[in-house]
Amino acid sequence: MDAAQSWHAAALGVSGGLAGGVAKTTVAPLERIKLLLQTGECSGVAFTLKEVVRSEGIRALWRGNTVNVARMVPSKAVLLSCSDLYKDAFGLTNMTTFAQGGIAGAFAGATATFCTYPLDLARTRMAGRVHTAGSTASQDGALATLAAIYRTEGLQALFRGASPTVLGALPYEGIKFGTYDVLKRWSVGDGAPSSASGHRSGASGGVLWKACCGSLAAMVAHVLTYPNDTLRRRLQMDGVNGQRPQYRGYVDCALQLARHEGWAAMYRGLGICILRSVPNTGVQFAVYELCKDLIERLSLSRPAA
Repeated sequence: MDAAQSWHAAALGVSGGLAGGVAKTTVAPLERIKLLLQTGECSGVAFTLKEVVRSEGIRALWRGNTVNVARMVPSKAVLLSCSDLYKDAFGLTNMTTFAQGGIAGAFAGATATFCTYPLDLARTRMAGRVHTAGSTASQDGALATLAAIYRTEGLQALFRGASPTVLGALPYEGIKFGTYDVLKRWSVGDGAPSSASGHRSGASGGVLWKACCGSLAAMVAHVLTYPNDTLRRRLQMDGVNGQRPQYRGYVDCALQLARHEGWAAMYRGLGICILRSVPNTGVQFAVYELCKDLIERLSLSRPAA
């Protein structure tokens, strides 16, 4: 990789991280509510919102957002930049639009998830319960949370739920990126291939169109893969504070959840998740595409070596 390619890869990484950080902060309250519904801590959007504000204060709606952004910046940097880089590395240019975006997105998602998993676990433990005002746990940060998990549950607990998380990233990101690329191509109306730069001219290639495409792609991916997300959250919360783990693994978790709460519990929080995904993914893709456009303009303005 020459200097120009290294600079381009680094710029894509920074763009992806910025996009992820802005998007997650924007929808943090919706993310907290969704997480509490998934873990079974609360039921009902209105009740959950009221309970969090009553017990912890309005700022608690952003509880775990700092560590989430700390995780999402490198995660989205790896995800979005690797998605573009994997298309070239794997020689996917001769495949269909969905296959190009799907394969590259799937592997990029698995890579990003694996690299940042302990932070995802810490965020779930921090935001997956409603804490009483002034409790010690409500003040713990990411490092303190990870240290407590290690001290009370052991080193292996830092990766509890990692398998369904990493494996779940393959179909989720694959569907999302594949659908996004297809929607971007359809948005021109004639199905013509993208230009060599991968961008489109005209209104259809604008930021608003790309934000809408990203939002719709995320909605499709969430609906198809949501049960896996619920199960991984349950596994991440299992054994909290040194309690005896309730589940023996992924399959046992699914069976127990279905037996005691019904199969519908797999989709608890899906509505708020979809509501969250519209601004979250829209902002994410819009910021990333804006940064990519800026990178291209800067690259074109740089003198040739």
